[in-house]
Amino acid sequence: MPDIHIEESSSGYGRIRIEPLERGYGVTLGNAIRRVLLSSIPGAAVSAIRIDGVLHEFSTVPGVMEDVLEIILNIKKLAVVSHSDDVRMLRLEAEGPKVVTVADIIPDSEVEFSNPEAYICTLEEGHKLEMDLYVERGVGYLTMDRPRPNYLPIDVLLVDAVFSPVLRVNYNVGAARVGQRTDYESLLIELWTNETVEPAKAFLEAVKILNQYFGHIASLLLKEPVSPVAAEVPEAVVEAVAEEDPILSRPIRDLELSIRSENCLLRAGVRTIGDLVQYTRDDLLKIRNLGKISLKEIEEKLDIFGLSLSAPKAGSKAGTDSQENDAEGNLDDENEGKEE
Repeated sequence: MPDIHIEESSSGYGRIRIEPLERGYGVTLGNAIRRVLLSSIPGAAVSAIRIDGVLHEFSTVPGVMEDVLEIILNIKKLAVVSHSDDVRMLRLEAEGPKVVTVADIIPDSEVEFSNPEAYICTLEEGHKLEMDLYVERGVGYLTMDRPRPNYLPIDVLLVDAVFSPVLRVNYNVGAARVGQRTDYESLLIELWTNETVEPAKAFLEAVKILNQYFGHIASLLLKEPVSPVAAEVPEAVVEAVAEEDPILSRPIRDLELSIRSENCLLRAGVRTIGDLVQYTRDDLLKIRNLGKISLKEIEEKLDIFGLSLSAPKAGSKAGTDSQENDAEGNLDDENEGKEE
């Protein structure tokens, strides 16, 4: 079986080698991983802005050297990390003369910028600039001609938002030797990120996404075998997957949870239903931003499949805490309202 070597991994660049591979698998794996890295890694971006006194992107701002379109282009280059599933509004206030950068944005506990020195515009003496920036999480990209969300004021300008933290990916297939055999392949993957995520973590996320799809396809083949496709599935693969309930291999999105609950689970590394049922009620409540309303929703969705969360060990503190939480009733209604 092949081994993996992380040859280099900095904040924005990584080199990862997989070898030895059977002939043909270098391109097969390299192309699949590259496409997922470029398209499917979640991230955050500024999706809209509001500048005081500006109604459209073809305007100019008094005292600012750049026009609004140039400001938008500069804002699109910002590397953002958001720890919230909700849209966050950040405020920028500056007074000239000044070179306005990301550092002039008022800090937010849920949002970070990996390039605080990034240039936004130049403000002349005697003028002020006041701007709101809307930051949200997502996958892929959003175009500025998309429908306007209802929560945005009429004077907010939509921005082309690129959520992917991966900027570029290359792969190269070379020769590898094992003993006397020289017909093996070595796959080298290079990737560049905007420093909001480490390259090795982005690579791992891409592999997990592919594994999730392949696992789901395998479970479907076992559940509803169709000839001759089913006959072509290697017997070893069928036996390995058949050892566990096919439902457990399905991704958690099949539970049709709310976006908030699903995102909380994904951030905690819960990818499949099998991963989820290994958690106890108290384990789930420890996940960031996942409260009792989300917990109740998860239990109801699992019950539809005839499944349930793991029970705490008898006599454990977790079991005692769980009973106490159930006895509290609606004491936390106010916090739950905020959660949803």
